[in-house]
Amino acid sequence: MPLYTYIVSYKGATYVAQGSHSNYRGFISTWCSNIPPEALPALTPALHKELASKAYRGEFLPVSKSKHAWRKAIEVDGSECTVIAVQTQQ
Repeated sequence: MPLYTYIVSYKGATYVAQGSHSNYRGFISTWCSNIPPEALPALTPALHKELASKAYRGEFLPVSKSKHAWRKAIEVDGSECTVIAVQTQQ
């Protein structure tokens, strides 16, 4: 299975996670469930719960001029949380 790197950005902070999956889309547990509190300081426990509840909504869209990279934006408390998935290994 390919290895995917997930880059999650929220209010100026970034968290990176990796996981091997059959595809990049349906594995929110890799990039959402285990975010350490200090990784995204503005993502309070309540906002983390909001992110988790919205994580399956919407689609990842291809990142323009990139190969094997997809982007998804999720609104959390009025701010954009961005998730980029990159296939980093076959």
